[in-house]
Amino acid sequence: MHTRLVLLALLFIFSAAFAVEPIEDLIYAVPIVALIVIVFLALSNMLAASIGDPRLQAWAKNELREFFAAVILIAIIAGAFIGSTGVSEAITGESDYVQVSLDMIDSWINNYDEAFSDVIRAATRIRSAATYSPYINIPLWYVSISYSGNPIGGVSLMLISLNLAAQALTNITFIYEGIRMLVVFLKITIPEIFLPLAFIVRMIPFTRKLGNTLIALSLAGIVFLPLSIIMADALNQSIDFPTPRISNLDNLDADPWAMVAMEWLCESEFLRIMFSLTDPLFAIIVCFVFLLIPVVGAGLFNACKPIIEYIVYPIIQLVFQLVFAFLLLIWSIVFAATSDDYADKVFDTLYPFLRDVNNAVLMGYLDFILIAVVTIAGAKSLSTALGGEWYMAGIQRLI
Repeated sequence: MHTRLVLLALLFIFSAAFAVEPIEDLIYAVPIVALIVIVFLALSNMLAASIGDPRLQAWAKNELREFFAAVILIAIIAGAFIGSTGVSEAITGESDYVQVSLDMIDSWINNYDEAFSDVIRAATRIRSAATYSPYINIPLWYVSISYSGNPIGGVSLMLISLNLAAQALTNITFIYEGIRMLVVFLKITIPEIFLPLAFIVRMIPFTRKLGNTLIALSLAGIVFLPLSIIMADALNQSIDFPTPRISNLDNLDADPWAMVAMEWLCESEFLRIMFSLTDPLFAIIVCFVFLLIPVVGAGLFNACKPIIEYIVYPIIQLVFQLVFAFLLLIWSIVFAATSDDYADKVFDTLYPFLRDVNNAVLMGYLDFILIAVVTIAGAKSLSTALGGEWYMAGIQRLI
């Protein structure tokens, strides 16, 4: 009679399980599996009593005790870390300690991003200065005088340090972006998938040890990982975590005033087009107005064109070239006398920044090691305490 009732209950449970709509997470499957396991253990106990097998009966009773221990464990874990915010508020003062850890990672990444932006700005200014090469060519009838130079080219050596800083900031940002994605992934999947699955595996007698290990890994991902991030941030605050910033980017400007003095000429599209014309075309455009005069217009045009083409246009070009050459020569002389000042300004500006970048990246790696050790050691210790695997192949080797 009892057997028929049990079979009827099992049939009802399985029929109801397949009749309901798909569930969003596995937490609703835990009580169903619990009911199936308790029925299985009850049937095993009844079978042992009916056939008089003391070993089977002892096993069934032991598994019943383990089952109720699993139910108590599940209730404690679900109530403390899933269904309640009391533990989170007691530890961090916030209702959601996982979100607190994400906010801390965001602040770390923002610090690295701003430092990377300063690296790009500094490298752009230094590269512009290092590639500044004044050049002037003055034609004098059958010969010409040319001048060119690259007086600030040596400052490009500072780009090597900036490139190394950019690479270091890229690596550490990639690491913490990965940690942030991992925390977000675990925050979503552990309460809905991994932890209920671990509960289910824990309640099944033949997979109890694996279930304890899965529970330990799930709690490590949802508890130890966020709390280790909070711990690392507290340590950073206690030692004044570096915030690499370039206080005055204007110190990296070479300020070639000779180029600035001729800036109006370079910015004027009309003047650039006029001076880029050839001698005949320039003369035709200038003297074209005389063609509008009746009768004598053609004669005036013919008189104007050779004067503009062979005298005025070459003189205008020569004047601009001489003025520009004079400015460049004066600037080169002045810069040669004060070139050390610019190099000193670049070094004095970049050295504190690069030092802070180095310290910030180093602290970032130390924080990552701390987070990994606390999380993995916590998972190992909790797994051992729950009766799961004490050695987790692959994961434990990360330590």
